[in-house]
Amino acid sequence: MKIRVPDYFKEFKCIGSQCEDTCCAGWEIVIDDKTYKKYKRVDGEFGKRLRDKIIRKNGENIFALKGRNCEFLNERKLCDIYTELGPDSLCYTCRQYPRYTEEFGSLREMGLSLSCPEAARIILRDSRKAQFEVSESQEEITSYNDINAMLFINLMQSRKIAFDILQKSDIVLEVRAALVLQFISEVQAVIDQNNVQGIKAVNERYLNNDFKREIINGFDKYKGRERTKYNKVHEIIKIFKGLKHITPNDPLGLDKVLSYFDKGDIGTYLDAHRQFDQYYKDNAYKFENLLVYFIYRYFMKAVFDYDVSAKAKTAVVSYLVIKELFIIRWIECGKLTDEDAVDIMHMYSKDVEHLEENIEKLAELFETNTVFNLEGFLSILMN
Repeated sequence: MKIRVPDYFKEFKCIGSQCEDTCCAGWEIVIDDKTYKKYKRVDGEFGKRLRDKIIRKNGENIFALKGRNCEFLNERKLCDIYTELGPDSLCYTCRQYPRYTEEFGSLREMGLSLSCPEAARIILRDSRKAQFEVSESQEEITSYNDINAMLFINLMQSRKIAFDILQKSDIVLEVRAALVLQFISEVQAVIDQNNVQGIKAVNERYLNNDFKREIINGFDKYKGRERTKYNKVHEIIKIFKGLKHITPNDPLGLDKVLSYFDKGDIGTYLDAHRQFDQYYKDNAYKFENLLVYFIYRYFMKAVFDYDVSAKAKTAVVSYLVIKELFIIRWIECGKLTDEDAVDIMHMYSKDVEHLEENIEKLAELFETNTVFNLEGFLSILMN
């Protein structure tokens, strides 16, 4: 078994009660069958409490919530199960978080979730290009995914090209994001034609620097569409407001963003963007890291649903929404600290990314709502 991880993966260590958030609140934790059987055998008063606080929902065993918190989160922001029974007693989700795992036959990819503040600090803090390490494990492969091997091989190359584009720091980030969307739209087109082998030819074109320069020069036709950008970003924020959220009290602060749009002052909006770009230019690598994170985490899932376009659009729309949240925080506070960046990005991940139905809903809207077509994205990015 080959195992691929980001080079920062091993740096993570939970900071426990020192964390500004808790992973024991805001979502329901599914208990794996092996752990559930173990819990049923726990003796004494704690065993009874343990079983009383597990409920059955949608065919799965989950920990009951007290308000927003897990029943076993104590006042010191520590887990009573961990304290009473030890680390090996935690269910799979609690043991692993914020680590996530995806398996593709003989390849396992692992990473850290942006929804954890400490993981977010690690993901965002380094201005060096993100690298990925591959190691070999003697672990026996017990099952293989039913995936198209040719699609997998070609998409692995496509993802590497996307990484290379996103990390080419001598090009403006918005242009890099636009180039990735253009590239992946062409990959998706040959997939839709049931021509998986055709991905190789698309990849080869985007390995050619002269070809990429031609594509970038062609983006000039999207400049001067400031009103289109304003209207489309406004619509995107309204769509995100309509997604499901972990709490009903607007955890991302999208109402604040919408209130700025409600003023209808396009000039002020564009000026704020230009001024923020200048203010934050030395920290723009955080957005690059964000885009690389989303591409790494989701891109290869296209081998299961053949929808690689949705994976690229998820990355770019996440960047666009998070940037709007950054700008509002900067306007209101007069500055944007590293802790502000961690706060906004981790909450976005927790609120949007960790609700699978939101990711599925966005994938559907990418296909059906014209605000998410390629031309719309390019009009936003180039203005």
